[in-house]
Amino acid sequence: MRNLCCPAAVLACIFLSLFFSLSLSAQTVVDSTKSGIKSFEEVAAPFIDEPEKLYFHTDRETYLPGDKIWLKGYLSNSSYISETPLSSYVYAELYKDSLISRVKLKMSDKGYAGVIQLPEKMDPGSYILRGYTQNMRNYPKENMFTKRIEILNLGAGEFSVNASFKKPEETASGNDDAKRKTDAANTNTEEAVVKDIDIQFLPESGRYIADRPAKVAFKALGTDGHPVNVHLLLFNSAGKMLGEYSSKHLGMGLISLLSADPVGYYALVTDESGFTKRAELPVVEQSGVTISVNRIKDRINIVAQISAPLKGNTKLIIKNGSEEFYMKSLEKEEISETVHSGSMPYGVNSVQIQNSTGDILAERLIFINRKYRPLIKIEPQKPSYGKREKVELNISLNDTLGGPVMGEFSISVTDSALAPSVPYRENLLSYMELTSELSGEVEDPGYYFENPSAETERYLDLLMMTQGWRHHSKSLKKYKREYFQEISGSVAGLFRKEAKNTTLMIFAPSIKLQQAFYLEKKSTFLLEGLSFPDSTKFLFGVVGRQGGQLYGLKIDAEVFPPLMFASNYTIPQVKKSVIESAVKEQRSISTGEEMRTLKEIVVVAPIKEIFKPKFNPSPFLHTFRKEDIRERDQLSEFDNMMLQDYIVSAFPGLYKENGKLISPRAVTFNGPGEPLLYVDGLQWSSTEMLEQYGMTVMDIENVAFLRGTAGAAFNTINGVILITSRRAGSGILQNKTSTNFARVTPLGYQKNVDFYSPKYEVAKEVNSPVKDLRTTLYWNPSVKTDENGTAKVVFYTGDRDSKMDIRIEGLTKWGEAFVKKGTANREKTKTAGY
Repeated sequence: MRNLCCPAAVLACIFLSLFFSLSLSAQTVVDSTKSGIKSFEEVAAPFIDEPEKLYFHTDRETYLPGDKIWLKGYLSNSSYISETPLSSYVYAELYKDSLISRVKLKMSDKGYAGVIQLPEKMDPGSYILRGYTQNMRNYPKENMFTKRIEILNLGAGEFSVNASFKKPEETASGNDDAKRKTDAANTNTEEAVVKDIDIQFLPESGRYIADRPAKVAFKALGTDGHPVNVHLLLFNSAGKMLGEYSSKHLGMGLISLLSADPVGYYALVTDESGFTKRAELPVVEQSGVTISVNRIKDRINIVAQISAPLKGNTKLIIKNGSEEFYMKSLEKEEISETVHSGSMPYGVNSVQIQNSTGDILAERLIFINRKYRPLIKIEPQKPSYGKREKVELNISLNDTLGGPVMGEFSISVTDSALAPSVPYRENLLSYMELTSELSGEVEDPGYYFENPSAETERYLDLLMMTQGWRHHSKSLKKYKREYFQEISGSVAGLFRKEAKNTTLMIFAPSIKLQQAFYLEKKSTFLLEGLSFPDSTKFLFGVVGRQGGQLYGLKIDAEVFPPLMFASNYTIPQVKKSVIESAVKEQRSISTGEEMRTLKEIVVVAPIKEIFKPKFNPSPFLHTFRKEDIRERDQLSEFDNMMLQDYIVSAFPGLYKENGKLISPRAVTFNGPGEPLLYVDGLQWSSTEMLEQYGMTVMDIENVAFLRGTAGAAFNTINGVILITSRRAGSGILQNKTSTNFARVTPLGYQKNVDFYSPKYEVAKEVNSPVKDLRTTLYWNPSVKTDENGTAKVVFYTGDRDSKMDIRIEGLTKWGEAFVKKGTANREKTKTAGY
């Protein structure tokens, strides 16, 4: 006879029994006076409204489907003086038209280190790697870190670098004919493009005033959105030519005017191909507020002019990030201040004129470069290395006086031909000090730090006049810094019954969490103070004084920021050449005898077919013999049968005794023993729960029984019963009659994964016929220099004879960023490609 007791109520009672019978460490702060759940932040700290900056160093920039992207996150406060603790978790996402992967990285002794596994099948092209913290969601999405990752196409035919992005709805619709037409249109894109030059004229601080000296920066872009060099002729409104000007760097240049003509200007702009267009300069204003900056070596002269009537107190302010470090009231039409660059914070500074209500009337950016940076050396112990040879790199970190510096860095060593380096690419230094402070995309940001000179300083100043500042956006004050993980939800009474005086129970055996909380009159709850890895399963239940049948339980779904899709992005020619070179080299080793590898050998007993179920009931993802598992198509004709009775009939040898299932093969001191029971990956305390819960065959997706030594992974010889419950497609455990419990598997932090690098230490390994054609030869997310400022890195070469590119990015113990590129040579062999 079927048990008519409400399954949810029984489960809740079992929860309470478990909770009070086991002593486990609490991960939540409980305020017993309010009968609620309080967070670490509520107890220890107020809401922190201060932006963070995140950068990811990856082992390389080009990958094949199935590769791993090894990455290390570097997180800092935007404010250069802040001592606010950084977030404990960062997020890394890879996407193109849709999300490919999302991982959560927890701060550890290796920093924010992790890996993204690429699918074996994915379209070639340009993908976006995005990084952020919860705190960064308070600001515009452009403040999140983004980096382009190229997936190479090794298929037959010409290599295509068409990297434009389409909205998901565009890629999901249309038939084959439409797709062929789109592909044909993409193939002929260059032929269809109309020649044009997009040129912007940007007066210093936003405007120029009639009859006063002025500087106007300009920036020219081609139809592909990338900088083009231009030559321009400047005319006044009467058509008189006033001068000739040329772009100096990446399409940027400067026009200097002794006295701005009130009537205005236009220019004839010509690119290197000879294409010419007319472009109007901005209107010359008759009055307003301006800022002019002139630099002579270390002296910066700032002139603020006001030629319009202003009400209230007007101030000249200099800011770095969120910090204001200079302020002076403007009591006359013009003031001049000279500031020594050594007294200003390094990086991007904003000189502003603000009115009494805080509105910015004029702004001019200034970049302050560090004069003295840490010096890092990479010294291979040999001039060149042979096949499968041990490499030792001695690395030293010093200050400009030669003193040792302690620091930590990530290092990648790659095959220079299989993964060629893109010149002047983004790095930790350029991102933290420059591009993270500016709006829009900065072309070749590494150039400004790899080529220190007076000329580079002038180019940097042009960049300051043509890019906007990011720090004008105000915080949403919605997302707090994530020091711990959390799960939220709500409890509702059924049939309009008020939910009060309920008990919420949480069960997560993999992290040894069992808790119960009295909610009193609260309808919502927030479980905070958690720390759990990915794939952690939580089971929630709620009961009142009369059981759980009168209550509904809902767990809030996690919400992530929407993906940002680039429009009409095309790969720069320099990067395109690098990618094509990598494709050519990768293709050369992907065919013929050079890719000989050992094939996986699976030995299968002749009468025991190995079966992989659609929903694996084992928390260890076992494979099963056909006779050890029953799937839904086999279960359906027994749906009205009690589950315990079905298990006994389906798996001979099991029998029922005192409400429990017993395995006669499992003999203990007290006689035959009880098998372990797992439902949806969670261990239940006894098989009698199946009867107490009133479970039928209709409630499950599959059931398996591992006998004897087959259950060794569960540390038992009693056997193991594994069950997958019926699912509603949401990942939350549902029951046709029960609403007062739910199972969730939220995004947890990625467990530590170490980079594998082979060691050729014995003759058998050295002489192995399996070719070692690794692209990334070595990756380490955390190498620390000692008190002498030194560190040693050891790895082994592969079979190819390409030189090895070494890249180091890191921080000193004072937080100064440093970057270093190096190479190690290989001894050339007679066999091509090795």
